[in-house]
Amino acid sequence: MRFVFASIALTWALLSGCASTAPVAEETPPTQPQVSDEAAPARAFPEDTFLDLLVAEFAMRQHDFGTALDNYAYQAKQTQDPGVVSTATRLAQFMGRDDSTLSLAQQWVALEPDNIEALFTLASQLAKQDRPLEALPYMTQVQALGGESNFAALAATALSLPAAERDAFFAELDGVAKRYPDESSIQIATALKLQYEEREEQALALVRKVLSKDPDNTHALLIETRTLAQMGRDKEARERLRYAVDQNPDNKRLRHDLARNLVSDNVYEAKAQYEVLVSQNPGDEDLLLELMLINRELEYADEADAQLAKLENNSDNSSRVNYILGRVAEEDRDWQQAIGHYAKVTGAPEFAIAARRLTAISLATEGEEATLNRLRKMLDHYPQHTEELTLLAAEVLRKTAQYQEGMALLNRAITSLPDSNDLRYSRSLFAEQLGNLSLVESDLRYILAKEPDNAAALNALGYTLANHTDRLDEAEALVKKALAVEPEDAAIIDSYGWIQFRRGNIEEAVTHLDRAFRKVQDHEIAAHLGEALWLLGEKDRARQVFQQGLQDTPDSPIILDTLQRLNLIDDVNE
Repeated sequence: MRFVFASIALTWALLSGCASTAPVAEETPPTQPQVSDEAAPARAFPEDTFLDLLVAEFAMRQHDFGTALDNYAYQAKQTQDPGVVSTATRLAQFMGRDDSTLSLAQQWVALEPDNIEALFTLASQLAKQDRPLEALPYMTQVQALGGESNFAALAATALSLPAAERDAFFAELDGVAKRYPDESSIQIATALKLQYEEREEQALALVRKVLSKDPDNTHALLIETRTLAQMGRDKEARERLRYAVDQNPDNKRLRHDLARNLVSDNVYEAKAQYEVLVSQNPGDEDLLLELMLINRELEYADEADAQLAKLENNSDNSSRVNYILGRVAEEDRDWQQAIGHYAKVTGAPEFAIAARRLTAISLATEGEEATLNRLRKMLDHYPQHTEELTLLAAEVLRKTAQYQEGMALLNRAITSLPDSNDLRYSRSLFAEQLGNLSLVESDLRYILAKEPDNAAALNALGYTLANHTDRLDEAEALVKKALAVEPEDAAIIDSYGWIQFRRGNIEEAVTHLDRAFRKVQDHEIAAHLGEALWLLGEKDRARQVFQQGLQDTPDSPIILDTLQRLNLIDDVNE
């Protein structure tokens, strides 16, 4: 059963949301808007408006929500009637059309500034679009009018924003809290912030204050149980989750937290909870995926296969499922299974990561030629991923010193993608190996013209000039600029040390090269440092550095070339 827990834990990390993160406060899911006589406009409309609304109502009855929304939204703008606008807003929200919901909710609030539902909808929609500070006044107005507020939803969004925006939101919320010191929703929002800041004892005390007044408050129960889990009090969290689920059997987040908590302790009970979740949420494919993984690990093959078939019906979803199964197979060191799953990943955003993993595994288990053949076939099948696949193939070709083929591959790709900085950077590496310094410089300067602070390009150009020309002043200026951007990058520090070596400043060179080598024991840095130490007379340490570099990269061409020039091949190999 060891792998059950390992693979499922990996899946939790790949799927959105985990128990240790601050929960996003729940909103009541919109129910299907109903057509009724009470919702009809109270005043007469022009004939064309009446016909549009009639079409919309018939479309609603037939569940043709797209047509209904088009007609309602159009007439909402034309009539500015609160009844039409409110119906259009509810329908857009039910359909998950966030942009339409936001614009319609703004229109509704403008027409009815004291309508609690309109204010709540607008605040919630702004929060969904990462605009909690803009949402706060509308949610505060809901509170002032006596409505049921949800400041926790706004706080959850704010916690995912950059620090300045996050701090601005909570500063404003503190002001609202002073006006409503006993409001549970604000206390829950504050507890959420405390949990996020890992001030667990304070978060727990505050959320339990809410629960003392309202024992079944689902938002408070979520934060209490997740805070307990964050504190490592798993058993206590599990018991509170069981209570919370008993009191709120239809609450998806509470039951999901309980199921995840049980995975590490009682996978069979976890399976039972997931089966309830899937039954209650038949359209949630993440839940079905998690249940499928549990069934696979418990060797319930028939159930797992049926669930996998259902998940793979949707091509985009199939891509995501296969990516996760590939990661699970990697963790179990089942390399052929991993390759098979990764090869079925075709959609964004998983494609690029899956292609990299497939390439790495294929190189390690199948060899260079098989890997290149795979990548060539993928280039033919997935022209929309030309950039990512070309870069992977080029890296394999560079590692195997197939410079002419790599150059040809990159030339073809750049013909179709001339603005790709990554392709040009890769081509510059091949151009250097082939002695085409003018192409190296033109490609890197092309990148720097668009991105003057691109540290990789600055360093590559500076190092190339230092290594192959006498333009040391220019090389040093470029590398210094790269260091200003990335002062701790070992490769850039190495370049600067090598420039000092080329200038004859051997002691200064050793200082920088030694610093770079302490950061990363790269064979190229070892070659530079070893040569500088040798010329400085520290021959024993130089031999030690060369030997260390060869241990990691036994066929390092740069170390072997350096040893040949210094006539040290036999000396170091003894």
